[in-house]
Amino acid sequence: MNLPASRRSVLGATAAAGTLATLAACGQETGEEPAAAQGTSGAAAEGTTTLRVALGWIKNVEWAGFWRADDAGYYAEEGLTIEWLQGGPNAPTVMASVAADSADLGIAAGQQSLLQSIPQGNDFVFVGSVFQDAPSALLSLATQPVRSAADMVGQTILGQEGVQPTIDAVFRLEGMEPDYEFVTAAYDPGPLVEGQGVAYTCYLTNQPIILEESYGMSESDYVVTPYSELGIPQYASIIFGDRNFLDSNREAVIGFLRASIRGWADNEGDPEIAATLAVENYGVDLGLDMAQQIRENELQIPLTKSDLTASAGMFRMDPALMAGEMYTALNAAGVTDLPDANAIIDMTLLDEVYADGIEL
Repeated sequence: MNLPASRRSVLGATAAAGTLATLAACGQETGEEPAAAQGTSGAAAEGTTTLRVALGWIKNVEWAGFWRADDAGYYAEEGLTIEWLQGGPNAPTVMASVAADSADLGIAAGQQSLLQSIPQGNDFVFVGSVFQDAPSALLSLATQPVRSAADMVGQTILGQEGVQPTIDAVFRLEGMEPDYEFVTAAYDPGPLVEGQGVAYTCYLTNQPIILEESYGMSESDYVVTPYSELGIPQYASIIFGDRNFLDSNREAVIGFLRASIRGWADNEGDPEIAATLAVENYGVDLGLDMAQQIRENELQIPLTKSDLTASAGMFRMDPALMAGEMYTALNAAGVTDLPDANAIIDMTLLDEVYADGIEL
């Protein structure tokens, strides 16, 4: 099930095929650039363990909590030095990096391509998910809101090529045959504003910001319907590694998870701090816009929360949810040969992180 390539398109990249994924999807100071911003941690301090972590996208605010943890020294407190490997248009996928042993851990922006890589011979294990709900969504105008398949019958849907299986799945999950016209659209939701279609496939962390900044709209002028509200729940920013690596480096990975959770918890208090770190430090060469990065961070923070995280702590994953509603949605989009969710999700590392309670 392919989801929109919006945030990738902003850099002129072609979206990776196969996602029920997001992920999700969008230099200012002079002086010496820190090693982390260069994509390398440099030589690890004596007595520390270096972890190479492949990111599913560029070093923008999407990784806010990791930047907060790194900047606050939480990884150092765990005896870790992190080498952040930037993803993006010219980088290998996180699955390829972990499979080739050029990265120890990967953070996959979306789950479908990660799931589909496992039957190809990869023994990947998921140890946490930053986003409990992916940012993939349908964007419509308040004058003609789209909140269900019924609202799309006979209508024109705007989106990136390859997203059609997702829209088809929305219809099938509601017991309807797909009945819509699809028109390919670029990153900017301008065609939606112009009335060329009733809905636009988007990342709720990106295109709504464009409506606000470029078209003078407010939140009352548009409607964002996450795919989870259309029967397609998804995890995003999934932390994973090869089973053998995780078994051999369990304590280091537990330390990484604990430090990262502390960073994401800190991020909730002031979204501007991580945006500043992204713009002026980690993504200093990317020409990121401060206002956009702050707003993106504000919009993504709610995605880190769920009933499960409220009771059991951040990053939690539910194998039953994946095997049930998530796999049902993938099947409706024509995706088959999915791995046993119980075999690929390991929450025992997070159990150790939260051994003394969910407040770290």
